[in-house]
Amino acid sequence: MNAVIFGAGNIGRGFIGPLFSEAGAKVTFIDVSPVIVARIREDGEYPLEIVGGAPTVKQIKNIYVADGNDKDAAVQAILEADIAATCVGAKAIQYIIPNLAAGIRARSDAGRPPLNLLICENLMDADVYIRELLAGELTEAQLEQIGLVETSVGRMVPSLKQDAGSGEAVNPLRIAVEEYCVLPVDQAAFRGDIPKIPNMVPFTPFHYYIERKLFIHNMGHAVCAYLGQMLGHTYIWESIEDPFIRLLAQNAMLESAGALCKKYHVDCAPLLQHISDLLRRFGNRALGDTCARVGADIPRKLARLDRLTGAACTVLEQGAFPVYICTGSAAALHCYMKENKQSHGDAKSVLTSLTGLAADHPVTVCTMEMYAYFAAGKGYAEIFAAAEDKLHEKLGMVV
Repeated sequence: MNAVIFGAGNIGRGFIGPLFSEAGAKVTFIDVSPVIVARIREDGEYPLEIVGGAPTVKQIKNIYVADGNDKDAAVQAILEADIAATCVGAKAIQYIIPNLAAGIRARSDAGRPPLNLLICENLMDADVYIRELLAGELTEAQLEQIGLVETSVGRMVPSLKQDAGSGEAVNPLRIAVEEYCVLPVDQAAFRGDIPKIPNMVPFTPFHYYIERKLFIHNMGHAVCAYLGQMLGHTYIWESIEDPFIRLLAQNAMLESAGALCKKYHVDCAPLLQHISDLLRRFGNRALGDTCARVGADIPRKLARLDRLTGAACTVLEQGAFPVYICTGSAAALHCYMKENKQSHGDAKSVLTSLTGLAADHPVTVCTMEMYAYFAAGKGYAEIFAAAEDKLHEKLGMVV
């Protein structure tokens, strides 16, 4: 089996590359980094360190590369592929479309079977977005030659610090990951037979798993990051060890879980176990994952369909009130205002601009009410108590 991966970054090397390699595939990365391209060509393998518990290092072998700036090489790799994946990050998807479209045209001309593309990005409706981009490059018949398969990327792969002072040569391909390595995929999106790849698990209907990842895992992770940053924590594990941050993050995740159970008519017990496991994984010190990395790009994470605002609106739509998620959004907004040296008086207009919600939307109102506590420098014990009071108020309960 020939596999092509767009992007030899953290998820490409840390998750999807090993997944394909361990299935016996010849793996070809398409990447534009001169350093990465040169090193893969030189080594044909790279070290994967699994951290948490006893560290284990595996060599991921049978690895090749095509320079994304070399269109002919990229198209040839796509032409020969039996399966492909994109791991470039949501903002970079648009840049791989010319090579991808050219590869699909070449496959169509050569009579090759449809190509299934696993979309390994944190982006809602990523399949729709990619189809829209490809529609400007391909005919309807050619579009039928690609299966756009959404996935739920749950493995945590933080940016790895290279120890240049250790006396050892730095290997830019080295990557560290947690042990968890299950990849749920959209069963209904495949064209033709679904390849048997260990730890790749087809599900349908799949949108539940997309929202589970974004509105529970990514949202909870983000809440830990922003609350941690405000206390001066560097690492996610430091943040989650704070009892009030843990409670706020856990309760935010539980809000999402309740909404998803109701929306998709699924059993809540597995989701509760999933949240418990995520909290444990967030505390993995060996990952060295930072609040700055997890909390980066606040405008995207506060966007209407993304992890914070999307989760809050989903909870509201299902008849509950997202007080704890709004508390996380307030922390994100406070971090954004501080980073951009903006006045607290501008916070509401900034929030509505970032979220796309009206000033009188219940999520906006609740987020701003919680923001006031952060702006006033209140402690997390007081903020947690205020969130509890607000939730009781929304539920019509008397404390």
